[in-house]
Amino acid sequence: MNKRSTLSVVSIGLATSLLFGAFASNLTAQESNPMVEMAMANMRKVMMMPQEERMSYVMQAQADSLSHGKALFEDNGLGTNGQACQSCHVGGRTTGGQVEMMPGMAMPIPDLHGVAGTFPKFKPGNDAVITLSEMNNNCLVMFQAGQPLALGSEDARDLASYVSSLTSD
Repeated sequence: MNKRSTLSVVSIGLATSLLFGAFASNLTAQESNPMVEMAMANMRKVMMMPQEERMSYVMQAQADSLSHGKALFEDNGLGTNGQACQSCHVGGRTTGGQVEMMPGMAMPIPDLHGVAGTFPKFKPGNDAVITLSEMNNNCLVMFQAGQPLALGSEDARDLASYVSSLTSD
């Protein structure tokens, strides 16, 4: 590492420490909150790692999330009817055709590549603006006869992470 790189790493480390310290002292004035305490513990764990170790940790966490999300996408046991997300969206694409929503009402099976960039958006079936995780749950419940994933859970985040990784070509 040359002198300039060393100074950059030291500067980034110092800036991170100062910002983290200011952020932490601001939060200590607030009443105890388990979510804040968890976030602060995670910040301490990750942001105080040496930069190379932190980057490796972040890259591995992202890879693990995508791998788990893909496994959920391909899991025909996630619902109760033997269908998986990939049953209609092979490789994130579409099998073509339509899916019947109710007698006399069908919708085309969409290609999921690039779909994450369209959320949040209004969905008539929910009569609300929904997130990608909520849309994943719509499909899980309506087309796989499964239970919705708890929003904010590791499963819901990882499935959304995988679907988000399906970019337009």
